[in-house]
Amino acid sequence: MAEYAGHFFMKKEAVFVYSDQLLSYKFSDNHPFNQFRLTLTIDLLQKINSIQESDIVPPRLASSEELQLIHDAAYVEAVQKAGNGELPIDTAEGYGLGTEDTPIFKGMHEASALLVGGTLTAADWVMQEKAAHALHLGGGLHHGFRGKASGFCIYNDSSVAIKYLQEKYQARVLYIDTDAHHGDGVQWSFYDDPNVCTLSIHETGRYLFPGTGNINERGQGKERDTVFLSISL
Repeated sequence: MAEYAGHFFMKKEAVFVYSDQLLSYKFSDNHPFNQFRLTLTIDLLQKINSIQESDIVPPRLASSEELQLIHDAAYVEAVQKAGNGELPIDTAEGYGLGTEDTPIFKGMHEASALLVGGTLTAADWVMQEKAAHALHLGGGLHHGFRGKASGFCIYNDSSVAIKYLQEKYQARVLYIDTDAHHGDGVQWSFYDDPNVCTLSIHETGRYLFPGTGNINERGQGKERDTVFLSISL
């Protein structure tokens, strides 16, 4: 049993962050990044009786202030304009938007902010001791940079969540990335921060996007050897 906002409650073993609104992060019908995988996942969990309705927690929208924990204000504004059809294509491409990897779609800011908010929701549930574990499969957009989209990733929910954990909970963070692609956006966000260790296990960048993640990328600063570890397979 734990206390939250003056109320006592039974701590849950795990929660699954999900709502159908997460499906709005959709570039096109034939784009390889397809959130339909979330629908298939929750359908499978329900069919094998591994999840109850009470285990599902809806995501919230991340605020502009939260997005700007990592992303430049000008970039957030550009994403908002792009999603409203108000950003010229030459300007958009400078932000990594409107490319083959990251096409512009209507409402892209809101859809992306919801993914970030889902990861922040998961973080709060654990850090406030409302649940021992929290899973948000809609996120993990680890290629997003401070002022540029990359590799299907508009906002980097992982980086925002790490900074959020640092500022709200004064946490030191170990980030483990098991994607086949190097988690470059997260690495470069905290490359000189001794309170964040990013561990990326990925296929070699010699052949696979984004072409980074070499073994000599170990961070910088006084405690560089503890900041970053890259394992290429």
